[in-house]
Amino acid sequence: MLMIATTSAADSSDPTAVLIFLAALGAAAVYIGARWAFNLRGAVDTTLARRRAALELKSQRTGNLSLADTESLSPGFFKIIGSVIAVAGLALLALSLILATS
Repeated sequence: MLMIATTSAADSSDPTAVLIFLAALGAAAVYIGARWAFNLRGAVDTTLARRRAALELKSQRTGNLSLADTESLSPGFFKIIGSVIAVAGLALLALSLILATS
């Protein structure tokens, strides 16, 4: 029986790339979440205006003009979602920091 002894990939792997990816993903999530949570530079307002314009265009294309009269999402919805995204981004940043120091 022929056996080849090699080191496993886990013994020699360097997690630096994964930690950098987690940190970049966390920083992006904090940025996007903070823009929505605190309505920085009118992020929520532009998102709602873009949504309304898309609904109006869809109603014109389909001929169903009642689509444009539907209730839109409130700015509070985007503040809650933005807060959740920002907290998740902070958790990713903390995770990458904890893993980098251990």
